[in-house]
Amino acid sequence: TYKTVGMVPIIYVSTNLYKGNLGWFGTWLTDYDRARNEQRLINSIFAKIPHNVCYKSYPVDNIRYPDKDPVLHDIESIENLSLFDKKIDMRYLLDEYRVLVTSMATSTLSWLVMADKPVIFINSKNNMPLTVEARNALSKGLFLFDDDEDNFSERLRNFLSKPIDEIEHLWYQKESDRKIMIKRYFSAYENNSGKIAAEFIYDKYITPQQIKTTI
Repeated sequence: TYKTVGMVPIIYVSTNLYKGNLGWFGTWLTDYDRARNEQRLINSIFAKIPHNVCYKSYPVDNIRYPDKDPVLHDIESIENLSLFDKKIDMRYLLDEYRVLVTSMATSTLSWLVMADKPVIFINSKNNMPLTVEARNALSKGLFLFDDDEDNFSERLRNFLSKPIDEIEHLWYQKESDRKIMIKRYFSAYENNSGKIAAEFIYDKYITPQQIKTTI
């Protein structure tokens, strides 16, 4: 069991998944590098801000190593951090937090963006980085921080130390740019996904005769 803290306004949705030191596509990091990067975020940034932070670990079906993840060991020793390691998809937890932080361009980012809550995205140079075009769009619609900048830790730490109300105010100032970003990179539809899917199925796969038979 891990300690819990009071009100937790910020959640870091980790996309850290150990891969047996195989980079595959889009990354040049070993598992050691991945662990050290997470530890730097925890110890140099999250541990030094005035807000409580929940660290949501990435759900793992096949554990790569028998020993305990050193990242989780660090979380236990930091006063303002708590751990969420249950296998529950992030989409069901979004209502519980006010500020959402994540890294790497994965499907996780889509869920956070569509929640319409402040999203801080860490663009990792060596781990599934954004294209130049996508980075430009996301930097306007979200709060984007490049981890290869010399003052990365200081900039992100200072931003996350702002009052939550101020972060939310800055977020809504980006609304126009965010709509453009969402339409281009995430979804051209804001709602009625069920209706849209049904209409697509009818148009593509069901003949008028089948519809009459069903009715």
